[in-house]
Amino acid sequence: MKKRNYGLDIARIYAMCGIVMLHILGQGGVLISTVGNSLKYGMIWWLEICAYCSVDLFALLSGWLGIRKKRYSTYRTLELITIVICYCIVITLVFCIVSPGVFEGKMDIIKGLIPYLLGRYWYIMCYIPIAILQPFLNKMILILSENQHKQLCILSVLLFSVLPNILNRDYFAFNDGYSFIWLVICYVIGAYLKRMEDIIYKKSKKTKDIFIFLVCSILLLIGKTIIDFTFNVDSQYFIGYTSPITLLMAIVVLAFMGKLKIRYCKDIVKKMSTAAFDVYIIHCHILIFDVLIKDHFKWISNMQIFLIPITIICLVVILYLLLTLIGIIREQLFEKAHFNSALKRLSSKIDDILYVEININ
Repeated sequence: MKKRNYGLDIARIYAMCGIVMLHILGQGGVLISTVGNSLKYGMIWWLEICAYCSVDLFALLSGWLGIRKKRYSTYRTLELITIVICYCIVITLVFCIVSPGVFEGKMDIIKGLIPYLLGRYWYIMCYIPIAILQPFLNKMILILSENQHKQLCILSVLLFSVLPNILNRDYFAFNDGYSFIWLVICYVIGAYLKRMEDIIYKKSKKTKDIFIFLVCSILLLIGKTIIDFTFNVDSQYFIGYTSPITLLMAIVVLAFMGKLKIRYCKDIVKKMSTAAFDVYIIHCHILIFDVLIKDHFKWISNMQIFLIPITIICLVVILYLLLTLIGIIREQLFEKAHFNSALKRLSSKIDDILYVEININ
């Protein structure tokens, strides 16, 4: 049995911490309350840019970890759907009991129960079809030679990342990267990186990776500042998920963390990595988001500049650890309620329909 690469678990934790940071800075009101053309503005936007690669990193990890699968199952997909439904019910009930005033009517309660049908949890809604189609996607990818796979990745980046960013137009309706197709492209790139794992790890040097990451983040910050204050146009494409520089940053983080040798606290790292989706589902729930996060962190922009990154990082770590603890409790309750056993039986029946020939071959 192949040893677990705990460095990739660290990469997953970093990615989810980055997503939490994006939400604190963006929806939390820190960015909008910071005066432009100031050191604070530069510091806060640099943190935002460093976190922006997190979504691409998550998708790259899916391709890296998924391309070499020998057997496929819908169990993880069913488990994820069940987790989302359970959290939505529990969170809505808690707010009904503790703070019923947040609901203006029955429609707000319905939004709390089924936010995924109203545009929330966009990543999960894109991730689930990828997970279901993964066996067929892998078959199509592995038909390609390594050179053909590389050419596909290069063409995809040029067409769907470089070109739209140069022309500042969303020609392919990628919605700034909030789309199924962009995640598929990242999956394909992640799969290629896995096929070239030995070469990537050989060429990757920790100091070089850190240098490239810092240079990319500074370039994005300078470019964004120039675009915002000189050309007065939207700089979202330049720093967004589909930006080629943001994608490069995600690749560098994956290469860097994939080489990490974790000798201590492996169980803790594994637990925190496994709870990443719990962290996402809980803090992105419409009630948590709108009541506890939206515009509630503007005060950070009034702090001394050297305290800003420390405060934000501490908030992210505390929130991640707290939600991880909730995720661990949820996992234990699932075990006691025999949810996992029931889901395994159901997934086994579905797998016999969907993946029987693929798993045999």
